[in-house]
Amino acid sequence: MRRLMEGVFVTKIIKTYVLPLLIVAGAGLSLWSSQYEAPVFWYQPVVSTVDKPVLYQENLIPNAETPTMHSVSVADCTNGDLLAVWYGGTREGHVDVALYSARYDAKNGQWQAPKKILDRYQVANDTHHYIKKLGNPVLVNHPSGVMALVYVSVSLGGWATSQINMMLSYDEGQTWHASKQLKVTPFINISTLVKNDAVIYQDGSIGITAYQELIGEFSEIIRVNLDGTVINKYRMSDGDYTIQPSVVVQGPMKAVTLMRDSSRHTQKVQITSTDDGGYSWQPYESLPIDNPNSAIYGFEDSQARIWMVFNNATRDRDVEHEARANLALAYRNTEHEDWKIVHYFEQPETQEQETHRYSYPWVHQSAAGEIHLLYTENRHQFKHVMFNEAWLETLL
Repeated sequence: MRRLMEGVFVTKIIKTYVLPLLIVAGAGLSLWSSQYEAPVFWYQPVVSTVDKPVLYQENLIPNAETPTMHSVSVADCTNGDLLAVWYGGTREGHVDVALYSARYDAKNGQWQAPKKILDRYQVANDTHHYIKKLGNPVLVNHPSGVMALVYVSVSLGGWATSQINMMLSYDEGQTWHASKQLKVTPFINISTLVKNDAVIYQDGSIGITAYQELIGEFSEIIRVNLDGTVINKYRMSDGDYTIQPSVVVQGPMKAVTLMRDSSRHTQKVQITSTDDGGYSWQPYESLPIDNPNSAIYGFEDSQARIWMVFNNATRDRDVEHEARANLALAYRNTEHEDWKIVHYFEQPETQEQETHRYSYPWVHQSAAGEIHLLYTENRHQFKHVMFNEAWLETLL
């Protein structure tokens, strides 16, 4: 309780006294970054597997012998394998939380044993900052062949006072170079978190899909070079409960973003879009789809339909954790069409099953066209569902 009160006090002090500095810092960064070219998405059409045999398989990632594991992220390897990274430890926010990885052997269809790749002591050594705890990781496949890992760390207070860091691998996650803490603002570099996949721009820069939780709660893209230099930031929503953006790129200038509503009254998925490479975004709006303040992941198929994996429930239940007791799949065929729920990856039918929690979906589309969905079950293991577009067609 004492640690909790200390964290609340630190956060309150920062919100009260740091706000003016953050505003000035943001304005300075905007002026400084005006020298760079306008953003243009690096876009490759999705490989169609409509004419392939229907594929649907389920698997599990072995537990790394930690009491909890959460927030898995996945990237491609050149030989068709997958690399997954997540955090695990005693519980979320505990000092023993570390980042773990595991490789999926595509030839035999099995996940290899997990290994620890990073802890707070190594991050402190790399960045020369005191590190209290680690959080969400995001793997990024760069077109150059480099693999980037962006992850959250906290030095004091809670998640609202976090920073993001980046480290690179030139051998697809077998070894990693030292981490670099990203300077998102020129002065007070706090309150930035990540959850979903980044976007890539045509000039090779990376658009980290981030969100803020300190002064308001909003989504943004942080554009950085591979060396960790911050180029610009593009706000996707206002400071009112829109976090963990999932950006679905549909062309060099066009994208749609699905966002988690972190308030307790709306309980809907939020959506916005851009037609200028993410430089500006339309006012966001609520979709008529229930979501209990939980993570969302969107992706596109070869026919430009947008799909979404999410918890389809509200918090209006006797037991709050039951709000994440299912995991749904919905799609939108055209921009003006309503979203339709067509499948549940998890849909409990008994009271015993309803105590399960399924959360934090991540969707990865491989170069060969397979779609890999990974998500947390009860903070104890990750489910891995592999399917293709031919299977999606059976749902329509």
